[in-house]
Amino acid sequence: MMAAHDSHATVRESVESVLAQTVPELELIVVDDGSQVPIADALSGIRDERLRVIRRERNRGPAVARNVALREARSEFVSQLDSDDLWHPDYLESVLPRFDDPDVGLVYANVRILRHPHGREIAIVNAPRHPVDYFPDICGPCPIPSPTVTVRREAIRGVGGYARWLRAAEDHHLYVKLARAGWRFDYVDRPLATYRYPTAESGMSHDLNRVRKQSLKMWIAFMLRHPLTPGPRRQVRVRLGYRLRRGSG
Repeated sequence: MMAAHDSHATVRESVESVLAQTVPELELIVVDDGSQVPIADALSGIRDERLRVIRRERNRGPAVARNVALREARSEFVSQLDSDDLWHPDYLESVLPRFDDPDVGLVYANVRILRHPHGREIAIVNAPRHPVDYFPDICGPCPIPSPTVTVRREAIRGVGGYARWLRAAEDHHLYVKLARAGWRFDYVDRPLATYRYPTAESGMSHDLNRVRKQSLKMWIAFMLRHPLTPGPRRQVRVRLGYRLRRGSG
């Protein structure tokens, strides 16, 4: 499933990377999240019955768009890919066999990074630490590369999908909900996708202040719901302290 908002410059390449998978049995649901010009215009000429585009007139954020796709999904497994990132051709071929273990609810892999400001080439450099599906470690900076996540559909629906009240950090919130629900994660130690590092012109996570606000909101909500779970309380304390030192509202 792919949420897309005004990403006409990149969405076609992202879609084509999904349709080029070595596992051909798939469906790709692109949710146009209130783009000024319909995303379908950027996908004109792609004739593939596996592709569906759903247009929403109002921009409600990636969590809502992903939930729309989740309701429409028919597969036993659902994957998330932003409309400016790319899957490598063997992505599905590599992650799907890990679900042979019925206790595994989420599988992820390493990811290559384009245009990182400090030249970093991959996201995960300490492979023995992964998979991270335990508290409090999952509560630090998000350890799971978003473009490489596939989830068992019953697992994601069982925890209520993505939090529509979050405009950022909704993916990390989903992972901690799955871990709290007892699902195990698995990790493929190879770069299976390419992540475009956000810039001021593209990528919502470029606005770090906005992301920090949403992350704080996420941890407060999770702490109140699960007060005895180790990790969230410390995150709230650290993030509130940071905002107070910075004088942020």
